[in-house]
Amino acid sequence: MFKKTISLLLVMLFVALATPSFAQENIQAPYKRGAGKFVFTDYAPLKDKPITVYYYIPTKGDIKNMRVLFVMHGAQRTAGGRITTWKGFAERDGIIVIAPEYTKKLYREWEYQFGGIARKGKVQPQEKWTYNSIEAIFDHLKKYAGAGAEVYDMFGHSAGGQFTHRFALAMPNARLNIGVAANPGNWTFPLIEGLKSTKLDKTYSYPYSVKGTPLANEEIIKKFLARKLYIHLGKEDVAVAGKYVPTNDAALSQGKHRLDRGRTIYKTAKKLAKKNGWEFNWKKVEVKGIGHTSDGMAYGKYKEVNGKKQYSIDDYTTTSAYYLLYKKNQK
Repeated sequence: MFKKTISLLLVMLFVALATPSFAQENIQAPYKRGAGKFVFTDYAPLKDKPITVYYYIPTKGDIKNMRVLFVMHGAQRTAGGRITTWKGFAERDGIIVIAPEYTKKLYREWEYQFGGIARKGKVQPQEKWTYNSIEAIFDHLKKYAGAGAEVYDMFGHSAGGQFTHRFALAMPNARLNIGVAANPGNWTFPLIEGLKSTKLDKTYSYPYSVKGTPLANEEIIKKFLARKLYIHLGKEDVAVAGKYVPTNDAALSQGKHRLDRGRTIYKTAKKLAKKNGWEFNWKKVEVKGIGHTSDGMAYGKYKEVNGKKQYSIDDYTTTSAYYLLYKKNQK
C-alpha cells in the first residue's frame, strides 16, 4: 500500500510539472506583482537579439482590468529607470508598465530609433523590423501574466520619442491606443516626395521622411495621421549642440532645435491632412519650464529640494504625459 501511495504521488508530481500552467508560471512567464525583469526571445525573427524587459505590475487589483503602458528609453538605453519614473502612478492607478531595453550592442541607432526599417537606404525584411517586438511582448504579457487589455499606450522620450512616433507610422495595424512622442531629436515626415533640405539641393528619404520605404503610401500615411498621437515638447528643449542633439543637415532642415522640429512636423502633418481631407488626431502639447528630461515630461513639473529635482505623483500638470494618457482622455 505504501509503495502504491508513493507511486501515485510521483505520478501526480510528474503531471503537475508537465502541465502548461506550471511551465508557464515558472519558466516561460517570469511575471510577478511589483517590479521585475526577464529576457525576451519569443519573437522568432529577432530571437538572436534578446531584449531585457523591465516591468511593473501593481501589487493589488485585477490584472485583467489594468491598462498597459510601454515606456521607451532614450539613447542611453537604460530601461530600468523608466520603471522608476512610472511605478508610483502605476501602483496608484492600476497600470501595468513595460519598459523593453534594446542594448546598443544588439540594436544600433538604425535598429532602435529608426526601427530597423532601412539600412544605408536598403529596406529590410518587414518581419525583422524592431517594432514587431512590441506586439510580441504585448502578446506575451496577455498570455502569461493574464493581462486583459486589448490595446496599449506608449510614451517615449528623446530617442524613445523617435521610436514611438515611427512605431505609430510603421505599424498601422498595431494595437496602439495613445502614443506620446516627447522631444525627439528628429522626425520622420509623412512626405512621399521626401524632406527637402532648407540649405542644400537635396531631398532626404528615410528616416527623415517616408520616401524610399513601403511607408510612402497614402493609406499608411492616412492611418498615421489618424492616430491618437501627442507631439510632446518641452518649451526649454532648445539646445542646438550637445552629445545627443542631432546637428546634421537633415535634422536642421526640420528646425534649429528639438522644440522647433516638433512644431514643424505638427504643422506639416496638419496641413497635409487638411489638404487631403483626412482625419487628423494629433495634438501638440508644449510643457512650460521643462527641457530635455523624461521625468520632467512625465510629470510636467518638479520641485527643487537641496539642488535636486523632486517629483510627486500628486503634483503634475495638465501638459504632463501622465495627464495626457490617464486623465485628459477619461473625459
